[in-house]
Amino acid sequence: MTLRSIGYQALVERIQRGNPAARVPLAGSWELTYRCNLRCGHCWVNLPADDRSARARELTLPEIQRITDQVVEAGCLWMLLTGGEVFIRPDFPEIYRYMKRAGLVLTVYSNGTTVTERTADLLAELPPRRVEISLYGITPGTYEAVTGAPALERCLRGIRLLLDRGVRVKLKSVVTRDNYDEFMAIRRFVRTELGLEEFYYDPNLNHRKVEGRSGDEPARYRVPPERVVELDRLIDAETGDELRKFYRGAGALRTTHVFTCGAGVNSFHIDPYGRLSTCMMVPGYEYDLRHGSFREGWEDYFPTVIGRRRERASRCDTCAIASACDGCPGWSLLEHGEFEHPVDYLCEINHRRAEAFGAPALIGTITMKERRHA
Repeated sequence: MTLRSIGYQALVERIQRGNPAARVPLAGSWELTYRCNLRCGHCWVNLPADDRSARARELTLPEIQRITDQVVEAGCLWMLLTGGEVFIRPDFPEIYRYMKRAGLVLTVYSNGTTVTERTADLLAELPPRRVEISLYGITPGTYEAVTGAPALERCLRGIRLLLDRGVRVKLKSVVTRDNYDEFMAIRRFVRTELGLEEFYYDPNLNHRKVEGRSGDEPARYRVPPERVVELDRLIDAETGDELRKFYRGAGALRTTHVFTCGAGVNSFHIDPYGRLSTCMMVPGYEYDLRHGSFREGWEDYFPTVIGRRRERASRCDTCAIASACDGCPGWSLLEHGEFEHPVDYLCEINHRRAEAFGAPALIGTITMKERRHA
């Protein structure tokens, strides 16, 4: 009997399609720490690397191993390991090896500055799906302006250590006021000097979610919406009109539920202290895995969160391009402390993109401005 082979992406899509009515925790994200060796002003979880109080609260290796066994038993296949900076945990190699041997397909997020030869050897020995590294600048001044640390050469060294060993690396960056003018140069550098075609960017900076920190501080680093769209135009011209194609398919949202994504349906999140939530952007609605099991959180607690119904009308109800917006209940919660409050910054970016990429007939920026405080 001959079995027909299919590619990895086709397999992923087949698994994800599955039974649309089934709730299976296929994919998880896990913040191993909120601590980081950099001091990025835009970051939403940048506790100092030497924060002893935070370190003492973090899950221990045995706790992580126990929870890993539970999520695998529940059906998890993919896991994202993120932070903070994951490699500052001295037990990262043990965590990583245990999860790999448990059968999880791992993705790792890092700033690259803490990648050592030992770390690179580990990832080459047990390859992750990919390592995603944030490259905030290609000149020392810009990199330090964004990160608060003179660490560009360490970042580039970490990237090259991984590439030299054949580890799959994807580079990305947030766009801030401090690196906006260098952004296209960063993109060219990634292609010409590092030989990587893919380079992703994100202008959407969340409010801070870590306890005891200034929550709205990252908003000071946001690029104005009109400049975000200027950058979109430049990149879209190089990538084959992807945004134009995307906005041709934009439409309204038609649901009475607060949550419209796969959070809590096929995905979940665990924070450094063992708190299980539907998404990393929904702090405060959590189940404590230190005192209960993953299955209890998934089966008993999550339905009370994702089953929430909308309680009030907003301008999003009549927006003809709402499906293209980056706004979501998590964004609203971080920005306004509630699930159903639109985020003006995201609204304006979405409407300006619609005008720039061929959907002005759907809804105009002026309509959004007139109803901004609805």
